[in-house]
Amino acid sequence: MSIWPRFSGTSAAHKFARLTCVVFAVAAVLPAAAHAQTDADTIRKGHELAISLCAECHLNPGQGEKQGALGIPGFSAVANRPLQTYDGVVSWLASIPPMMPNHNLSQDEMHALAAYIMSLRK
Repeated sequence: MSIWPRFSGTSAAHKFARLTCVVFAVAAVLPAAAHAQTDADTIRKGHELAISLCAECHLNPGQGEKQGALGIPGFSAVANRPLQTYDGVVSWLASIPPMMPNHNLSQDEMHALAAYIMSLRK
């Protein structure tokens, strides 16, 4: 029995239908795989940006992440918020939250920071 029961014929139309299904299946998977497979260089760049631009408020020197009196979360806390997503982090950074300094981040920098932060998700 064919795994393609609706398209199991040998006519050109059936072959085209099978090929079309395969092409659409691959096209649907590729962007998700590329997005999920953030490369190590992007994460490293995001880590460097986080240390140079964000650590003063989000990290305690020598003590790691903090949740201070002002309620400033560490990077892992941001990553592990319920329903947090990569796109959510990028959107948050792009909105220039009023409680954070405006570092005039480029799109690449926002994506690198989001990649680093989401790499901390457990």
